[in-house]
Amino acid sequence: MADLPVRKDELDEILFNALEAIFNFERSKIERFELSYDEIYLLQFLRRKSPLRMSEIASRMKIPVSTATRLVGRLEKMRLLNREKGGDDRRVVFVSLHKNGEHAVRAVEKHTFEIISKNLEGFGARDVESFVSTAKSLSAILKTQ
Repeated sequence: MADLPVRKDELDEILFNALEAIFNFERSKIERFELSYDEIYLLQFLRRKSPLRMSEIASRMKIPVSTATRLVGRLEKMRLLNREKGGDDRRVVFVSLHKNGEHAVRAVEKHTFEIISKNLEGFGARDVESFVSTAKSLSAILKTQ
């Protein structure tokens, strides 16, 4: 275990403040784009890896297949996703981004980039580099398994 330069209670407060900032940041995207957190995540994930089977979506999002099916159904009704039966096995369903979904993801990511860039304007180059380095390492730092 790493020897941290802060006490547990200090780290708890730092992490809560970070969680609160992320929560508020994500909430602003939910309100602006009128999509849920899960919907935004799925659209962004499918932009990076598509098409996917419904079971792969459920596994990645750690939700039941029935929940993934409802989520995909909502996004399909909004014409943001396409759902196609898989060849010979009609039980297999592949999900991919519709062109409207691609536009929605690009709008969300553009908004995210613009907000973060604007907020980092008041920071020095070293702080910006530190932020980017930490962001790159977050999945390893927060790994639960």
